Amino acid sequence: MAPEMTPVRRSEDQRQSGIPVLQLGNWIAALMVDTDRSSQIAQSSFLRYYGADSQTASNGLSAFVLASSSSFDLTIIDMDLPVMNGREAIRYIRARGINCKIIGMTGCWCEMHEQAILDAGADKAIEKPFFPATLLPILRELDDEL
Repeated sequence: MAPEMTPVRRSEDQRQSGIPVLQLGNWIAALMVDTDRSSQIAQSSFLRYYGADSQTASNGLSAFVLASSSSFDLTIIDMDLPVMNGREAIRYIRARGINCKIIGMTGCWCEMHEQAILDAGADKAIEKPFFPATLLPILRELDDEL
């Protein structure tokens, strides 16, 4: 059972930072999968800023193992991963019957790559790096669904 959420209070400095403020009504568990440690830190920081609990993985196999053994509401996964690429990991996660929102991200953005991500079973494809403006609608939608 998810812990009870307490309202997040934003200081005036945070409101004026230019980063949109979002207060989640539900506890969201997220898995961030990226090989680049600095990207993991930045992306996880975005998620935590908005009140989501975030874990990280650095390859597709680790993502699959974590997704299989934990309950995530959201998985954001890079396509260019070692051991098992992002599309393979998404296929394995879906084949396992895991029903979380999966966002596939790629630094090589074109319609062909977007379609390949969606065909693998992702709910949405985004360009890497992502920014708060990209993440906010996803978190709002997920918060409304929970």
